[in-house]
Amino acid sequence: MPLSSHIRESSALSRLEPNWLVRVISQNFSTQESGVTKFSNSCGLKLFSRTCPLPAAIIQSFVSVITKLPPRAISGFSWISPGLLYHNRGRAAKEPQELQRPRLKPENRLDPENRCPQPKFGSITFQLAKVSRSRKMLQPRLAESQAIYVKDDRSCNGKSTRRCQGRRMGQDVKICLFLVAILFPVSFAQLKSPKTFEFKCQPNGCCDQHEWCRFWASIGECKTNSDWMISNCQLACSTCTLPPAPAPSPSNTETQSSRNATSEGSFLFEYFEEMKKMTLKTTLESVGGSSSSSSNVAAAGSCSQIAENPENAAEQMASSNLVNPVEEIGSRTLLSIDDVTKAVSSGCVPQLASGDCSQALCYHLSYRSLDGVCNNLKKPLLGAAFRTYIRLLPPEYDNGFSEPAASIKNNRPTVREASRVLLSSAQVVTHESFNSLLMQWGQFMSHDMAKTTLQPTANCASCDPVPSKCVPVTISDKDTNAAFKQKKCLKISRSAPVCGTGTASAPRQQLNENTAFVDGSQIYGSSSKDLHKFREGRTGFLKMSRFNNQMVLPFDQSKCTSESSCSASFTAGDIRANLFLGLSSMHILFAREHNRVASALQRINPSWSGDRLFQEARKIVGAEIQSVLYKEFLPKVLGSSFDKLLGPYKGYDPQVDPTISNVFTTSAYRFGHGMLLESYPRLMEGGNPISQGPFQFGDAVFKSNKILWEGGIDPILRGFWNTAVKRPHRMTTAITEKMFGSTDLGSLNIMRGREHGIPAYNKWRKFCGLAPASTFEDLKTQILDSTVRSALADNYPTPDDVDLYVGAMVEDPVVGGLVGTTLACIIGDQFKRTRDGDRFYFENKGVFTPSQLAEIQKSSLSRVLCDNGDAITEVPSQAFLVPKAAPLVPCSQVPQMDFSKWKE
Repeated sequence: MPLSSHIRESSALSRLEPNWLVRVISQNFSTQESGVTKFSNSCGLKLFSRTCPLPAAIIQSFVSVITKLPPRAISGFSWISPGLLYHNRGRAAKEPQELQRPRLKPENRLDPENRCPQPKFGSITFQLAKVSRSRKMLQPRLAESQAIYVKDDRSCNGKSTRRCQGRRMGQDVKICLFLVAILFPVSFAQLKSPKTFEFKCQPNGCCDQHEWCRFWASIGECKTNSDWMISNCQLACSTCTLPPAPAPSPSNTETQSSRNATSEGSFLFEYFEEMKKMTLKTTLESVGGSSSSSSNVAAAGSCSQIAENPENAAEQMASSNLVNPVEEIGSRTLLSIDDVTKAVSSGCVPQLASGDCSQALCYHLSYRSLDGVCNNLKKPLLGAAFRTYIRLLPPEYDNGFSEPAASIKNNRPTVREASRVLLSSAQVVTHESFNSLLMQWGQFMSHDMAKTTLQPTANCASCDPVPSKCVPVTISDKDTNAAFKQKKCLKISRSAPVCGTGTASAPRQQLNENTAFVDGSQIYGSSSKDLHKFREGRTGFLKMSRFNNQMVLPFDQSKCTSESSCSASFTAGDIRANLFLGLSSMHILFAREHNRVASALQRINPSWSGDRLFQEARKIVGAEIQSVLYKEFLPKVLGSSFDKLLGPYKGYDPQVDPTISNVFTTSAYRFGHGMLLESYPRLMEGGNPISQGPFQFGDAVFKSNKILWEGGIDPILRGFWNTAVKRPHRMTTAITEKMFGSTDLGSLNIMRGREHGIPAYNKWRKFCGLAPASTFEDLKTQILDSTVRSALADNYPTPDDVDLYVGAMVEDPVVGGLVGTTLACIIGDQFKRTRDGDRFYFENKGVFTPSQLAEIQKSSLSRVLCDNGDAITEVPSQAFLVPKAAPLVPCSQVPQMDFSKWKE
C-alpha cells in the first residue's frame, strides 16, 4: 500500500516555516515503503521516502497508553529536542529562545482561514520538528535511520492556489526520519519495563530515563533544555538533585512560547510521559495505599490531634508524612449527576443523607471531597452537593406548599408581560470602566456554586399545564413578538422537587447538584462517581483533546469532521459548559491551568503520585478562583457595600452554614443576565478583528464548534476585555425576544422565582434593612426613575405583589457597584457565608503554608490568561477593567506564582 494512503493533509502543513520539518507517523503503516510518494490531497508539500519501518503495534500502543485519546488528538505536535513535544498554539510551553519559531502576521499566513482540508478522523498525521540547532544532534543516527526530504510544491492537487501553497523550504533539507520506532524503541504494550522508563538507574533513585541521555548531554542539552534533561537524564547531566526553579523566559510579544507566562508551563511530551508514569505507578497501588492497618491507625490518631488545632495543618501534615490524597469512601453514600437524572422520572430527586468524616480524616484535613462532604468535620453535610437550598425567608406558594405564586391568586402580570414591559430594552448602557470579562466570570462562578435539577422539557409538549412539572406562560394580545404569538405560549419546565417535600407539612424544596463552595466544581464535578469523565485516569491531569492546534476540553471528534459538519459538545465538570462561547472559553482556560499547575508540581516533586498531583493542583486552582472572586470580582459588583456586607476575613467559622440560599441562585445572582450584549467582537493581538468577525449572542449559544474552527479562545477573551460591560438593570432583546428562538430569559427568571416560592420584593427589602414600601412612591430612594416606578404601578396591584427579580433588577446601583441595594444584600450574604463557612478558603490558616499563601496572593485572572491563552502576550493590568482604565501590560510584568514553595 503506498505511503500516501496513510497520510492525511492538515492545514498546519501549509504554514510550515523554514527549518521546520515533517515527521510522519501513521497508525496503520506497518510495512516498509520505498520510492517517491505524495501527500494525498496535498496542500503544498511532497514527501520523498526511503525505507520507513513503522510497526503498527508501537503506534497503537503510543496512542492507547500515552494519550488514551483519538489518534487525531496527537497530530501536529512539534519535536524540539530530547523527547520534548511542543504544542504551537494550545497549551503553553517554554521553548528555548534559540529554537523559537517566528510568528507570522495573519496577512502573511498561507492559510489564514484554515481552508485547506483537515485530516480525517482516525488518522495520525504528522509531527513538526525544528532542526535549526538540533540538526547535528541527529547526525549519529542518520546512517541507521533512513531519510526524508521535504520541499516546496507550488501546486495544490494540480491547481495553483495561493492559500494552499507551502512555505518555501529553500534547498531540500535532508534529515533523520526520527520515527516513533526510534524515540520509543519498544511497544508500550510492554508496560512492565519500557526501554524509555528508568533506562538506567542507581540504587539511590538517580536515573537516566532514556538511552540517548548521554549523547544529548554531550552536545549541551543539559543546559539548553534543563527542564526536561535534569529531570529525566540525571546521571548524564551529573545531577541527582531537583532542578532549580526555572528563570522567567525572555519577553517576546511575537510568540506565546517565549513569554514569561510559561516559566512553569508544561511541555506536552512531559505531560504525556508523566501520564504514562503515573499510570504505571498507580496501577501498583491500592486505593487505600500500601500502609499496614496498624500504621493507618497511628496516622488516624495523629490526624485527629492535628484536627483539634489545624492552624498549622499544611506544614504538620507534610512534615509528618500524613498527606493522603485518596479519600477512603468506605460505606458513605455517594450520588452522581446520572443518579439524579434517572431519579427525576420518578417525580422527585433524592438528596445526600449521610457523611462520615472519621474514615478518611487525614484526607479531609488536606483536601476537599468532590461532593463537599466533611468540609465541616462536625456537620459533614453543610455545603455538600445534592442537598436542598436553604431558605433565608419562608417560601410563599399560592397554596402554601407547592403551587407557584400568582398561579391561583392571579395577583401579578404574566411573567412574559413583566419581562417585556419592565425588563426588556433595546437601549444599552455600558459601564465606563468595567469590561465584559466581568460578565463571563460571573456566569463561570454561578456554575461553580449552584445547579438546580429541572424536570425534563419533554413534559411541556403543549400549552396545557402539567401539575408539578410544567408551567406554560400564555402570550397576550399586547405582545409584539410574532414568533411567541404563533406558538401561543412559552413552555417552562419546573424544577424537580426534593423527595419528601411539596406537602402541607413540608413545602416544596429544590436540589443543588453542585457544592456550595467556591472549589472549581464546574471543572472537576461534584461527585467522585463522575470524576472519571474529566480526569485522565489516575494521573494528575485533566482530560484534554487536541484539535486544530488547540488543547480543548474532551469531545467526540467523530462528530466534527469538518467546519460545516461539526456538532461538538465539550465534556466538563458542569454540563452547561457548552451553553455560551465565552463560558466554554473560561472552562478551557481553567482546565489548561490545572494541567499547567500539575506539570509544574510534578517537576519539583517527581515522587508524588498521580493522586497527589491531582489533588494539589485542584487545591491551588480552587484557591486561584477564590482569589479572583473575592479580590477582583465582588468589589466591583458590590461597590461601596462590599466592606460592609463581607467585612475583613477573620478565619473559618464552623458555625456558619455556607449552603446556597434559594433566593441567591433563583433570583439575586441572575442579575448577570442583564450584562449580556447582543454581540461581541473577536480580536487578534493588536486589536484587529479576526476574519470571521464578531459573534452574535444568538449564534454563540451551544456553538462550541466556533472555538474549534474560528480561531480558538483568544479572540473571544480579547473581545471581552476590550468591550465595556453592560449595566445589568435591563435585559437586551437578544435574550428577551430571541433566546433559543422561542424563549424569553427574563420570563424564565421571573417564573423560576415564582415556582420556587421566593417571597415578593417588599419582603426582601425588609430582610435587607430597608423600609417596606406602602406605595410605589416609597421606592424612590432605591428606584430613582419615576417612569420605572409608574411602570411597576401599572403592572402590579401593590408593592407587596412585585416579583423580587423585577423589583431588585430595576433598582439603581449602589455607589461604585453594578447592583442595587437589595441584590447587593442577598449576594453579599451568600458570599460571606460561602467564605466564612469554608474550611478550605485559601486564606484560612492551615490550608496552605505561609509561603504558599504568599504565592497564591500573587494569582490573578490576568496571570491565568497569560499562562493559558493560545497566544496571549499582553493583558489588562486588572482583568475586569477596559484598557482605558487599566492599560494593557506584557505578560512578563504580571506577577506569577513560584511553585518551589510546594517542594517536599
